[in-house]
Amino acid sequence: MNKLIILLSLISTVCTVSCAEAVAPEIMGPDMKVIDNNIIVNLHIDHVTELATPIKSGVEKEITFTIELLRSWRFWPDEFIVSKKISRIIKYDNLRERYRALSYDGVTRTEKYFSDYNSVKNWIFTIHNVNLANVKELDLSSYYIRVVVESKSLEQLPLMGFLMHFIPEVEMSLAKESAPFIMGEN
Repeated sequence: MNKLIILLSLISTVCTVSCAEAVAPEIMGPDMKVIDNNIIVNLHIDHVTELATPIKSGVEKEITFTIELLRSWRFWPDEFIVSKKISRIIKYDNLRERYRALSYDGVTRTEKYFSDYNSVKNWIFTIHNVNLANVKELDLSSYYIRVVVESKSLEQLPLMGFLMHFIPEVEMSLAKESAPFIMGEN
């Protein structure tokens, strides 16, 4: 009986320690500012440790940020106004021992190389100065910003046929909404 109690307490201690170390990814922001009549959005993702191991081992990942502006209605579904999509791709080159990172926002394509994981992590999971909309084009109303972040692997596993339907395409999906704010022109 004593061995069973010791075994159960050991298992609960291991579960407590491993659960305390596992922190879920979290969207920090979205931070919104109005600069020169434009709504500018900044955000970043914290606690992305679960993606670090596959990235460091050379698995190519795509992280997609979708930033949407929505108008709040009291008795009606919220109205979609505009969205911006930013795609970031990261791949570790084992031969050159560096990270290759790409960013595409629908207009501009940027390619950068990094030698350590922390600097590439900050660049991949941080979005700066996204011009979402012009305030003069909005009606005076209550609005909010919704951010959706998805991560997926771009490398196909060596499986054949129908087995590909059982593997989820999106590995991580996060969403967050800002607090409502009043914006627009009369």
